[in-house]
Amino acid sequence: MRVRRSGGGLAAVRYSLARAREAGGLLGFSKRLQTHNACKTCAVGMGGQQGGMVNERGSFPEVCKKSIQAQAADMQAPIDEAFIRTHDLDTLARWTSRELEHAGRLGFPVLCRPGERHYRRVAWDEALAVAAEALRATTPDRVFFYASGRSSNEAAFLLQCFARVYGTNNVNNCSFYCHQASSVALGDAIGSGTATVTLDDLEQADLALVVGANPASNHPRLVTQLVGIRRRGGRVIAINPLREVGMVRFRVPSDWRSMLLGSDVTDLYLQPHVGSDIALLVLLLKRIIERGAVATSFVAAHTSGFDDVRAAVGAVSDDVLLAACGVPSADVDAAATMLCTAKRGIIAWAMGITQHAHGVQNVHALVNLALARGWVGQPGAGLLPIRGHSNVQGVGSVGVSPVLKQKFAEAL
Repeated sequence: MRVRRSGGGLAAVRYSLARAREAGGLLGFSKRLQTHNACKTCAVGMGGQQGGMVNERGSFPEVCKKSIQAQAADMQAPIDEAFIRTHDLDTLARWTSRELEHAGRLGFPVLCRPGERHYRRVAWDEALAVAAEALRATTPDRVFFYASGRSSNEAAFLLQCFARVYGTNNVNNCSFYCHQASSVALGDAIGSGTATVTLDDLEQADLALVVGANPASNHPRLVTQLVGIRRRGGRVIAINPLREVGMVRFRVPSDWRSMLLGSDVTDLYLQPHVGSDIALLVLLLKRIIERGAVATSFVAAHTSGFDDVRAAVGAVSDDVLLAACGVPSADVDAAATMLCTAKRGIIAWAMGITQHAHGVQNVHALVNLALARGWVGQPGAGLLPIRGHSNVQGVGSVGVSPVLKQKFAEAL
């Protein structure tokens, strides 16, 4: 067994080539890259104006392995009837999610009645009749309609229309599961539920605080930006109970220096106890206040409630907070020094913060850090909820949400 010491590199290249072969072969996949397109998982450009393996900034070669992964999954061979005849429910229940995904696509409707141990293929008429029967047999308040970002906007729009006609607002999408805590908290704090930065801002930042996320595996374009921040002399802090190899060191395949020598991704990696994010973030805010690093003019001009926050932070002792989060005091001080000395910082977070009993409060704590340093509304600084699939915004925009925006409801 070999211990992996960095993410990316040749392993990522081999993986991408293998999945490209699954998506119609290398030649077929390369032809698809000749068109202007966007990554299927994050929506950032992959084809550029020149086409081919060029991103929206003209960099070559740029191909996201997550996009290849998504395309390969969509294009794999369908499951045949022999498969569902030979694999019963008990067998499939023991499979991992990866094994189930690689079994193939569903190319026809399947049905498993109560008491049956196998799925069986059914005609579309039977499938629709079963669905209609189930909807007639219950009440709208007991039915849930869901669309993921992989749905087209048109299909998602029709789905939510059907749900409203059927009589329920139990309509949701994957973005709500992933980042509704962010949308609520950001809406409370700054009036908008979306990020306050763009890709350009990452190229101007001199600090990134990445909390509860693993861009090395799930957001490759972001980890490249983190490497760029450090290469410019900036700092990167990671906060995650799990020490992800790719967030410590990464080999960016499209960067020859990084590919050959490897790149350190983080300057400091804090590993708090699971669920103790607020304790750690309050500690960091406390240090910012104690060191006189609050952006007082920004806070006075653009925020409210800071006196209450200062009082709440001051009312909790360091010992209580340190015991709660489990991070050594010296590491907290080191992180605070980076936060206090950076001029332009971006705070980014993902599921480790939001899919949590205190998700909204976690994001509030992150926002307080950014506002205290004045890192909202200026180039190279801001708040970045790291969202996933490119179409979660589109699906939400066409009405797949529990509460419709007033203008959308009126138009509908």
